[in-house]
Amino acid sequence: MGALGLLGFLGFLPKHGGGHNYLFFVFFAFFSWFFWGLLCMEKVDERLVENQNRAMRLIGALFAMLSFLLIFLLDRGVAPDTVLLTGSLGYAGCFVAAPALTWYLDRRG
Repeated sequence: MGALGLLGFLGFLPKHGGGHNYLFFVFFAFFSWFFWGLLCMEKVDERLVENQNRAMRLIGALFAMLSFLLIFLLDRGVAPDTVLLTGSLGYAGCFVAAPALTWYLDRRG
């Protein structure tokens, strides 16, 4: 599943009309499966569940802030391509950061 993250590189290819394919950057979120695989190898205990809840609270706040930022940018009349690029890279980054942060907190002990 993580190999689907390579489809994110299609965002660098132009469309037939010369526009950008920024929406393809969302596919980078599939790279999070690498960290979920690392976490699934661990024995589930209270510490792992607490670290996962802690990471999800933090990343959930980032998701909310990103959503409000995108609404603000659209309201201010920023170019739609810029908003799409910011949103797709931001959401993909948050999707990867959630299990990565959980894995980091679990390793830190």
